[in-house]
Amino acid sequence: MLSRYLGLFLLLVPCPPLAAQDGAAVAVAGQGQLPAEPSADLTPADLYEVGEEAGWVIEQNGKWVGENWFRYEGAAEMGGQKAHHFTAGIRLSAMENLMPESRFLMDLWVDEKGHPVRHLLHARQGDVDSVLDLSFSGTTCVAHLVQGGVPRDFDVTVPEDIFIQQNNAIGYFELLLGLHPPSASGSDSYTLFSTNVLTAFPYEVHHDPDAEQHGFVIEDSLGETIVMDEERRKLRRLLVKPQGIVIRRTDEPLEHFEFDEPRVVEETSEFDSEEVLIEHGEVSLAGTITRPLQGEPPFPAVFFVSGSGMQDRDGRSSGLEVGTREILDRLTSDGFLVLRVDDRGAGASTGPLDGMTFDDLVADARACMNYLFEREDVDPSRVALIGHSEGGQTVPLLAVEKPEVACIVLMAAPGRNLLEIMLEQNATVLEDQGVSPEEQEVTLEQVRRALAWAASDEVEAPSDVPEGLIANLSSSMRPWLASHARQDPLAVIKRVRCPVLILQGAKDFQVSADRDAQALVAALEESGQTEFEVVVFPELDHLFKPVAGEVSRLPDYYTKRAVDEEFLSTLSAWLAGHSQPMR
Repeated sequence: MLSRYLGLFLLLVPCPPLAAQDGAAVAVAGQGQLPAEPSADLTPADLYEVGEEAGWVIEQNGKWVGENWFRYEGAAEMGGQKAHHFTAGIRLSAMENLMPESRFLMDLWVDEKGHPVRHLLHARQGDVDSVLDLSFSGTTCVAHLVQGGVPRDFDVTVPEDIFIQQNNAIGYFELLLGLHPPSASGSDSYTLFSTNVLTAFPYEVHHDPDAEQHGFVIEDSLGETIVMDEERRKLRRLLVKPQGIVIRRTDEPLEHFEFDEPRVVEETSEFDSEEVLIEHGEVSLAGTITRPLQGEPPFPAVFFVSGSGMQDRDGRSSGLEVGTREILDRLTSDGFLVLRVDDRGAGASTGPLDGMTFDDLVADARACMNYLFEREDVDPSRVALIGHSEGGQTVPLLAVEKPEVACIVLMAAPGRNLLEIMLEQNATVLEDQGVSPEEQEVTLEQVRRALAWAASDEVEAPSDVPEGLIANLSSSMRPWLASHARQDPLAVIKRVRCPVLILQGAKDFQVSADRDAQALVAALEESGQTEFEVVVFPELDHLFKPVAGEVSRLPDYYTKRAVDEEFLSTLSAWLAGHSQPMR
């Protein structure tokens, strides 16, 4: 499935074909007779003995990449009701230049039908720790999140009769399908709740009677093939064919591990804070206003627009810390009123995600900007906008719409169309993987064609593009890509009339100082704009954090690093000098 990483990073490079499977293929259920339907009146205690543990090995193209163990701890009382307690662990190997080694520990309590009562997740990816504690009651999920040492509590509305979905937790699928066995004819529907994005989504499975596999074979709406045993109790194998992934049950004992509790950072008392809710249409954006303790209103104000991928108001996304909190806390301490919000679908913000486009994200930012201008404690002649990465495309659009904006800051902003940047990022991945120049050329042409299709209105995918590439471009992402394909960052920046600061890290592997920052500078010069400045930081990456190596790569993001002090000082000083009435 498509990985939408921070700041416009999209991994589309396809995996080699699925490796040959072990054992002879035998058609089991395609012999004109449907298997008997198992009882649907089951509880977790019917499926597992107390202390029973299952394990799965995760392989990609025949190579070990991870494992998952899943253990039944027995029944317990929780919140006045009977619950069944499971523990689980996931270990994933490092992916060179893409991801560090990752480990996850989970505790899951479910009712008699497998619906969640509580789910506790502790994740460690590189140096990054995060803890998510979810408690369920009716249609309300109370979430306690600790990321970057900062705790936060919020509520999420959920449908009834959901089941927990945790990436790579194969045991969770076995529990669901064992308690609610798929039928031998027709399709079966469930509702899953993703702990990664705190969103519910429909999940469908249907039996494939003609599959040449041992056991009861089903295809699901996530594009996976799942092989259960004949009784539909045990999950033997899960295959993601386009990506060459095989997850197979093993009788070998798997490694157990433990974590220390993550450090919790004390909340700062250096400034005042106020929780706010900004609504427009079906969207509700939750955020925080921070104000300096010194000085009197109305204050100069800043609104920060995040990069791509769902981030909360402090810049946390899937366990990563972008550094937003450090930046905006510094600006508050230096005298600015700051508005920071959870992106749509992140944290406590809500709104439609299916079919979401870049234009929808601009509309969210517009609502926040207008809200800031209307506050009595904000000086409307001194409102600045900061955009990071994709947000660096949004901010110029808003500045053109609203000439009252005092100034804008573009942090690692693209100066080219997203599709061109994506193609370049995939070229970097292929080079890092040691792919030959000839193979790179072939693969990049396939990526180019896949992206062109995704940004078009064509229903049928190109037949000569590998299935893996098309699978990576999920239908829900196509509207976002198509809307980005229509954008021209240089045409927009030429229309901006307020002062502009362009900040760029020279070691940024996602957005280029030469091909993006310099393109923006050239466009400003061509437009006759004179009030702009560009600062390139030689040792900083896309997150404006220092990098020890010659270049930065995604695993650096999982290393604990502070936002660079020189960058913070440069940003704050420039804003102080330019958050003035438009001349």
